[in-house]
Amino acid sequence: MSDTFDDDQQWDSLCKQCGRCCFEKLEDSRGRIIYTQTACRYLDVITRRCKIFERRFEINPHCVKLTPELVPQLHWLPPDCGYCPKPEKFTRKASRDRRKRGRGK
Repeated sequence: MSDTFDDDQQWDSLCKQCGRCCFEKLEDSRGRIIYTQTACRYLDVITRRCKIFERRFEINPHCVKLTPELVPQLHWLPPDCGYCPKPEKFTRKASRDRRKRGRGK
């Protein structure tokens, strides 16, 4: 991830508060992720906020600390997760520019 963050608060502000990362997940034989309806016991399922957010790693050793370095390696995060880098949008202009660059070589 090319973005740099000055502090944890700035990084945490990317979270969309969907809570999906706080639900148990299963992986099938094809590598597909299946989200269960079993939430972490510290997740408020109504507000989708962690009840112990400030001390989550201290209280719950199973909580995964999402970092800019770790996020690209996690295939279980939903694609619309606020922490996930956004894919480059395909546009005709970008396609044309790539073709022009390719001809010059």
